[in-house]
Amino acid sequence: MSGRDMIGIAKTGSGKTLAFLLPMFRHIADQPELESDDGPIAIIMTPTRELAMQIGKECRKFSKSLNLRCVCVYGGTGISEQIAELKRGAEIIVCTPGRMIDMLAANSGKVTNLRRCTYIVLDEADRMFDMGFEPQVMKIVDNVRPDRLTVMFSATFPRQMEALARRVLTKPIEVTVGGRSVVCADVEQFIIVLEDTQKFLKLLEILGLYQERGSCLVFVHKQEHADELMKNLLKHGYPCMSLHGGIDQYDRDSTMEDFKAGNIKLLIATSVCSRGLDVKDLVLVVNYDCPNHYEDYVHRCGRTGRAGNHGYAYTFVSHDQGRHAGDLIKALELSKTPVPEELKVLWQKFKDEMEADGKKISSYSGFHGKGFKFDETEAELANDRKKLQKAALGLQDSDDEDAGLDIEQKIERMFASRKRVCDVNQSLTSLPSASNINNVQSQSNLEKLELAKKAASQINILKNTTAEPLDVNQQAAAAILKGGVAVTHVSSKTIAEQMAEKINAKLGYRPMTEEEKEAELGILPANQVAEPTKRYEEELEINDFPQTARWKVTSREALSQISEFSDAGITVRGIYIPPNKDPKEGERKLYLGIEATSEIAVQKAKAEITRLIKEELVRLQNSYQPISKNRYKVL
Repeated sequence: MSGRDMIGIAKTGSGKTLAFLLPMFRHIADQPELESDDGPIAIIMTPTRELAMQIGKECRKFSKSLNLRCVCVYGGTGISEQIAELKRGAEIIVCTPGRMIDMLAANSGKVTNLRRCTYIVLDEADRMFDMGFEPQVMKIVDNVRPDRLTVMFSATFPRQMEALARRVLTKPIEVTVGGRSVVCADVEQFIIVLEDTQKFLKLLEILGLYQERGSCLVFVHKQEHADELMKNLLKHGYPCMSLHGGIDQYDRDSTMEDFKAGNIKLLIATSVCSRGLDVKDLVLVVNYDCPNHYEDYVHRCGRTGRAGNHGYAYTFVSHDQGRHAGDLIKALELSKTPVPEELKVLWQKFKDEMEADGKKISSYSGFHGKGFKFDETEAELANDRKKLQKAALGLQDSDDEDAGLDIEQKIERMFASRKRVCDVNQSLTSLPSASNINNVQSQSNLEKLELAKKAASQINILKNTTAEPLDVNQQAAAAILKGGVAVTHVSSKTIAEQMAEKINAKLGYRPMTEEEKEAELGILPANQVAEPTKRYEEELEINDFPQTARWKVTSREALSQISEFSDAGITVRGIYIPPNKDPKEGERKLYLGIEATSEIAVQKAKAEITRLIKEELVRLQNSYQPISKNRYKVL
């Protein structure tokens, strides 16, 4: 109330929600009333949707009499109703960080804003930073005025999380009521060491003792375990429901309402229910799967024994979970509860194994979530893409690698081009080009027929040379199928010829025929052989360019324009191979084949292709945004 930032730590069920709501109402009452376009005065951020709903419900009990408006904003439900409520104006917003960012970015920031916000509450603050919410929380906090009042509340606050959280606070006061990160004294704790096969029978035994006393909550690790355990309990006559992050939000809301109202006495849940939830008459908590860190254990047990009531917490530990025994022993000792001998033996056995392996035993505190991170492949591809696009705009830094290379050199390196020059006979051209169509039309019908015959023979030669030759094993198999005898002795020359044919087919190389060799040596009559001319060929590999850049140079319109401009023939060959895969035998990565009768025409076509790709890379750079599946982004 004095306006100082604060960290509040108190045991579960001690009324922390009311501790930050009452000063908040007083703070809002002293502010001028909201105008039409004003945003909220106070924001309460929570890690889970269920906790946001619960705080919103508690807040409305007071806000109605104070003539204040409270809006609950969380994901998993339709955004339109929440936008409509915010546009009507609200002094208090209870939210989860992700959906709050969506609201701030929606409709170009016209839905709500943080200009009037002077009071921020981070409930279960350590869990929010621990789950990887730090980037979202910091994005919201950094957009609030510096003279804000920031308050953090939690039952557990590890030292490493505290250092992270203090970045948001300014000279905070820390208030601790009772112990720090301690299970409430009103909760009676039991640790049972047993085999995995005995867990279900033990659970049935415990439920038989406590089912009639009140509601029961069973915690598991995974979503599929929750559904499986629910089915097994239903078979044994225990009506129950499951609650986890994989369930639709409407079903989660109705399940939680039924559990709080007492319509359902037994709930199986993941750790999504371990924080902040307040259920009347909850007498039993069972950790069916042992919690994997200390804070999770404290909060799970804290769902019972709230507001002065007495509760019971059972935890199942299997013999292969010795690494968690140390945290359980710590929890029992801090709450002054006797430690079972079996648990001590399990912990000692685990320590001996670690010492024998020369490993150091560390504390398992927190989930250590860090939010979204690129894996190595994604990060490398993103960096390469940004480097190439920076080069396209001429934005290289002096410290950048490859700063001296310009965009054309980078594209040239990515092309991995192959050049080839070969002599061909003018009389054996496969198809007439656009430039000599008029000459062909002026020939006589006899000459046209002769040209067609030669073109057909040329196609047959190409077809025969590019076909996949049968290797020795295939020839032997074919001979046996036809009723012959397989050839067992094969000369090394035959094997070498077959291997050479395979390599030629893979590279797209066509050896010269006997007639062509004779024509080149001048053996054929002069009336059958024309003067040899050179044909220039170049292959540009475009497989590794971005998808839109490939489309830019492989569309039918682009190819026809480039051909008309450069007087060269361009064809798209090969197939697209993803970056981390190698082409199969007989396949080649996607490439462009350029053919022309002059080297200048090939160079003109290549220059035009390079220009189109460079334009697309510049466009990508201008529109570059980090990969996001969300509809909105924070500018």
